[in-house]
Amino acid sequence: MAVYAKSKPPETIEEHNMKLLENYEKLNNFLDPKKVKKYDKVIRKILYYHDLGKLNYKFQNKLGLSARVIIPELKDSSEIEIPHEWLSLAFISKEDKRYFHKFSEEGIRFADLVQYCIAFHHTRSKPFDKKHLEMIIRFDLEKNKHLLGIDYPLNNDYDIFKDIKQKIDSQRNFKNYFELLVFLKGILHKCDYTASADIEPEKVYEGSYEADFNNWLSQKGWTLKPFQCKARTLSDKNVVLIASTGSGKTEYSMNWLNGQKAFYLLGLRTAVNEMYRRFRNIFTDNVALLHGEISYVIEQDDTDESYIERIETARKLCAPITIATADQLVTAVFKYNGFELPYLTASYSKIVVDEIQSFSPDSIAAIMVFLKEIHRLGGKFLLMTATLPPFIKDELKELENVEFPEPELLSTKRHRISVYDEAIDSSLSLAMIDAQFKKGKKILIVCNTVKKAQEMYDLLQNLNLNPSLIHSRFILRDRQRKESKDTGIMSVNNHQHPPIIWIATQVVEASLDLDFDVLFTECSPIDSLLQRFGRCYRKREYCEETPNINIFKAEPFKGYDNYLLSRTYELLYDNFNGKIMTEYDKQMAINEVFSEIEKTKYYQKYKRNKDLLELGFRAESRGEAEQLFRNIAFNYCVIPRSVYDENEKEISYLIRVIDNKNAERMQRIQAKSKLKEFTIPIQIFNALNSLTSVADSKYCKRHNIMIINDVIYSFEKGLQLTDRTEEGVFVM
Repeated sequence: MAVYAKSKPPETIEEHNMKLLENYEKLNNFLDPKKVKKYDKVIRKILYYHDLGKLNYKFQNKLGLSARVIIPELKDSSEIEIPHEWLSLAFISKEDKRYFHKFSEEGIRFADLVQYCIAFHHTRSKPFDKKHLEMIIRFDLEKNKHLLGIDYPLNNDYDIFKDIKQKIDSQRNFKNYFELLVFLKGILHKCDYTASADIEPEKVYEGSYEADFNNWLSQKGWTLKPFQCKARTLSDKNVVLIASTGSGKTEYSMNWLNGQKAFYLLGLRTAVNEMYRRFRNIFTDNVALLHGEISYVIEQDDTDESYIERIETARKLCAPITIATADQLVTAVFKYNGFELPYLTASYSKIVVDEIQSFSPDSIAAIMVFLKEIHRLGGKFLLMTATLPPFIKDELKELENVEFPEPELLSTKRHRISVYDEAIDSSLSLAMIDAQFKKGKKILIVCNTVKKAQEMYDLLQNLNLNPSLIHSRFILRDRQRKESKDTGIMSVNNHQHPPIIWIATQVVEASLDLDFDVLFTECSPIDSLLQRFGRCYRKREYCEETPNINIFKAEPFKGYDNYLLSRTYELLYDNFNGKIMTEYDKQMAINEVFSEIEKTKYYQKYKRNKDLLELGFRAESRGEAEQLFRNIAFNYCVIPRSVYDENEKEISYLIRVIDNKNAERMQRIQAKSKLKEFTIPIQIFNALNSLTSVADSKYCKRHNIMIINDVIYSFEKGLQLTDRTEEGVFVM
C-alpha cells in the first residue's frame, strides 16, 4: 500500500523524498563545499526522516487517497492530531543517533540538533500531548512501519519541548547552534519548499550576465565611470560606498554583482517597483520582484503556470536576482521559526542595501545585525548611499574584509540653498513658488506630513497653479497613475515637459530618478533632507545666483528626532544660507549633525534594538517579525467609503470571484489584483469604529480589507482624515 505525502498531485513519501534529494544535489553548487563534505550524510538522513510521520492514519485519511482507516484503540482521541513532523522523530534509529552524536562538540548536542531540524520544519502553535503521541506510535506507526520498509523498534519516549526545543532555543545555547541551524535546517527548508512548489532550488541565470550588462551600456551609449569600473575588482569584498545622488550607484552595484546570485534591498515599495523595472529591462526574466504584495502583480501574458512559478521562485528566494523590500529578507534577524532559509540563501548571495538611512532606527538596527551575521556566514554585502550616518560606518569598520572606497562625490555644483525662518505655507513661500512657476520651472515641494502636503495643495490651487500631489494615502490605482512615466511624477524627466508643480512627502526621497528645477522643502534631518536635494538638478550644473533649494522651518514631527531636525536647520542657516553647497559640504554637514548622536532618541532607539537582537531576542512568528521590523501595531487595507460606493458593483463582483473556490485560479488571482487597486494600507490604533466589513467576505476578513468611513477621498488629494478619525489612524 502506498503512503502519501501530498494529494495535489498525489505524491508518495518516497517520491517526495527523492525530489528533495534531487534539489539538494542541485543546491550543492551554491553551498560551502567543506560543510557539504562534512555533513553530507547527515543532511541526507534529515531529508529522509523529515516527513515519515505522515504515515499516521489521520494524515493519510485527510489526503483521501487510500481507504479510510479507523483504529479502535485511538477512537477516544479522534479529535487530537499530532503534527506529522513531531511523529517523524519516532523513526530515527538508535544507530543513526549514535552516528549523529559523533559530530557533537562542546556546547552542541548534535543528535538534539538533528531532531530539532526535523521536529520544527513547520511552525505549530498547539500544545504537545505526550500521552497521545505514545498511543499514535504504539497503535498506528509501529504496526504500519513496514510500509516504509522499516523493521526496527520505533521510539515513543520523547518530549518535543523539554527534550529538544528548550535545549536548542534557550538564550544560553542558541548562539552555539546558530550556524549549524542555518546550514542544516536551512537546507531542509530550501529543498522541502521548492520540491513542494515544484521549482528549482536555485534558478540558474539564463544567458550571460556580463553580455546583457555590456549590451545595455552599449545601447545607451554609456561607458562606465572609473569608480564604477573598480566595483568589479571589489566583487569578492564587502563594500560600503558613499556616492552622490545621480553619480551612478546602481550601475556600480550591477558591476559589483558580477553575475552572482543577488538581492537588491530598498525601503519603499515605490522604489522597489522602479528598481525592478530598471533591472528587468537589462537582465529580463532573470530578475524577480519580491514584496508583501507580489501576489497582486500580474505580468503581461501570465498563465496559471508562469504566474505560480514566478511567485514561488521569488518567495522561496530562488531567482538569480531579486529586487525586494528589505523586510522580505531582513526580518529573519528576529529568528522566528523558519529564519534559517533566508539566512542560508543570503550566506551564498550578494546583498545590496540601497539608502540605509531611509529606514527607521528600529529597521536600521535589524539591517546592521543581519549584515554582520551574513558577513560571518560568508555572504557579501554592498551598502551604498549618498548620506551615511557616521555611526553606521564606524560599526562596519570593525568587520574584516570590508572595503570603504573613497566617496564618489560629484564636482558639479548642483545646489544653491536658501534657509528661511518662515513655514513652507507662508505668504513668502507661496509668492516664490508662483514666481518660479511663471518663469517656466518644474517645481518639487516636499512636506513632512501628508496633512501639510494636502494643505499646500489647497493653497496653490487657490492661486490657480494647478499642482499635482503624491503621497502614501492614495488608493493603489491612483498611486500608480501618479507614479507613471507617461502622466505621473516620473514624466518630469522629459526635457520637453511643460512647467509643473508636484507636492510630495518622503515617498520621493529614495531611489527615484527625478530631476526638477527648483525644490521647496520643509526642513528634515540632514540625511533625509539631502535625499530631497537629489531630486533637483540631479545631474546638471547650477550656475544661477537665485537659490534652487529653498528650506523652510518645520514644526516638530513624531517621525523625526527633534534634536537632529533642529541641529540640521541651525547648521544650514548659519553656514550655507545663500551659498552653493558642494557634495563635500554635504558630507561635512552629515558628520557635523550626527557628531553627538548618542544624545538623541534616534540613536538610543537604534542602540536598544540592536542590543536586544545581539543578545538573542526572537520573534514567535514571521508575522510578528514583520511587525517589529516595520514597527507596525495594526495593519489594515482600507477602501474609502466614497470609493466603495462609486465602485460597489465592481468590488462586489470581484469579491464573489475571489471567495468562489470553484472559479479558475487565474481568474481569482486577477480579481485579487484588481480589488487591491481600491485599497490603501494603513495602521489603525483606536479608530476601529470607523471601519466597516466589506460584504460577507472570508477573503477580506482574513486580509483585514475593510471600508473606512468618516473620511474624504479624491484623486487630487487622496485620503483626508476628519476629526473623528485623525487621532487613531496612521497611514504608511
